[in-house]
Order: sequence, then structure tokens, then C-alpha cells
Amino acid sequence: MKKLIFITLVLSHCLGRAQAPEYLAALEKFQTHYNSEDAEAVFNLFSQSMQQSVNLPTTTQIVNSFQQRFGDLMSFSFKSEEGITETYNVHFERGKQSMRISLDSNGKFSGLLFKPFEDNSKAKIERNLTELALPFKGNWFTVWGGDTKAQNYHVIDRAQRHAFDFLILGKNNKTYERSGTRNEDYYAFGKPLYAVCEAEVIAVTTGVEDNKPGAMNPSQPLGNSVILKTDKNEYIVYAHFEEGTIKVKEGDRVRKGQFLGNCGNSGNSSEPHLHLHIQDGADIYSAIGVKCYFEKLLVNGELKRDYSPVKLDRIAPLNE
Repeated sequence: MKKLIFITLVLSHCLGRAQAPEYLAALEKFQTHYNSEDAEAVFNLFSQSMQQSVNLPTTTQIVNSFQQRFGDLMSFSFKSEEGITETYNVHFERGKQSMRISLDSNGKFSGLLFKPFEDNSKAKIERNLTELALPFKGNWFTVWGGDTKAQNYHVIDRAQRHAFDFLILGKNNKTYERSGTRNEDYYAFGKPLYAVCEAEVIAVTTGVEDNKPGAMNPSQPLGNSVILKTDKNEYIVYAHFEEGTIKVKEGDRVRKGQFLGNCGNSGNSSEPHLHLHIQDGADIYSAIGVKCYFEKLLVNGELKRDYSPVKLDRIAPLNE
């Protein structure tokens, strides 16, 4: 799954110094308006060029989304300066973010970027204790998986640091047939997804439209999603289900191999795929990622036991 981004723009020319008074004043105004959920006031802090790139309805959607996920902005602290850009660590009620800003000569935001806060906090458990099956049938391809940034761009995100993105490759190692302009062109789209173990359904999100391939929905990053909780307090997150296909609800008890829904392209997803990760708590914005091992599977045609897939692995259940 892509990194959660609030707004990113080409930074226009402006003057600025690290911890300059105008930067602190702009941040304080942003904090006041954001905490008041006054999207129009936030929008009015933007420079003219930024307003042309990010309109008021989009600003409103993003402010509302951030409020739902993180709550109020409690404090910020200066971290570094790079040219005209200053970086801050920002503390919300329910998590942290890294914030980069630049201002124009009038003290307006000419650039603003939120990214997940990088930290080295340890999870309550290092790896899953429950034996897990693969969440699908047939042969799938590991787009992202592993412990390094080269293998897995998720590693910088606190909850998703051990996440996987899985899709299906077809002829000529392409993920789609025909033009690839429709979700139905993609081999992974509509494929059934299953519970990896016996667990309780603790959260379900539905009603998120599938994106057109190439587009993404960062305001609803998980899209249609399911979170399972095991008896050993492992929280297993499935993201990007096809709209209208999830067949479980909060409070259900599912068995290993039970159908959950179909693979889709909802949320912060540019093409149909399954995002899956384990975390040590229910809240995706405060939990820490847990490394995920599957009990037995075929990896590039070879039997593996207690294995965590890495980038470029072709994997399948043992009985395939």
C-alpha cells in the first residue's frame, strides 16, 4: 500500500530560514484551523499556485480524513532544514507524522507534505505465533515484501513495516490483459480472498468505490478492508477488497480458509492487489507491525515452511 500523503506539490521559489518566525506563525495558524475542522480557513493559508493545484473540496476531504484518523494536532517540533523546506515532527492525538513545509514571500504555504513518522519502536511480539495459511488460491506474485526499503517500501511505516502487496502475473509477466484500463483486465481483480486462520472480525470497512487503474484514493487508504484478531492478539489487516464483496461483519468468528471477499482496487491502490500485514494492536495509526510467516507454501516451486515472502517471490498454497 502507498504511503499516506496529505498534499505534495512542486515547491515554488520563496525565502525561508530554519525555525523562522513566519514558519512558526504559519504552523500555529494551520494547527488552529485544522483542530477547528475549518477546511476553508486551511485552504486560505495556501498560496495562489497551491490553491490551483488543490481545490477547496479536496482540502475539505483531506482535513476530514486526517481528523477521523489522527484527531487533533497537539504539537510540532522542528527537525531539519533543506533549502527552502523545513521538516517537523508532528504529534496528533492518535499518532505521529513527519511534516515538510515551504512558504512564499507572503507567508502562504507553497508546499506541504505529510508522511508517516519513521521510528524504531518494537512491537509487542516480533512475529506471528498463530500458524497461518496463504489468503488466496493459485499462484500469486510478491510485489513488496521483506525487511529493507529496496524489498519493501512499507518498512518506513510503523504499522505496515512488514506488510505484503500481492498480485497475479499472466502472460509476458504482465498483471493484466487487453488494454489494462479496466479493473476487469487485471488477473487479480475479483479473485476470492480467505481467512489465514481462525479469528474474530474486529473491523470491516465497506462502501469504498474501486479506483480506475492508475488512480488512487489516499483519503481512504485501506479501501474496503477487514481486520482479524487472533486468540494470541495478532491483528491481521486485509486491504483493497472489491466494493460490495465482503461477506463478513464485525463480531463474526471466522475459520481458516473462510471466504472474506474479492480482491479489488479500492483505497490507496493503483491496480488490483491484496495488501496484507500483521500489527500488534487494533488501531492502524498507533500499532506496530509484526513480521508475518506462513506455515507452508510453495515459493518459486519449492516447498517452504514457516516462511515470510520477499519481493519477487512467486507463491502458492501447497496443494496447488
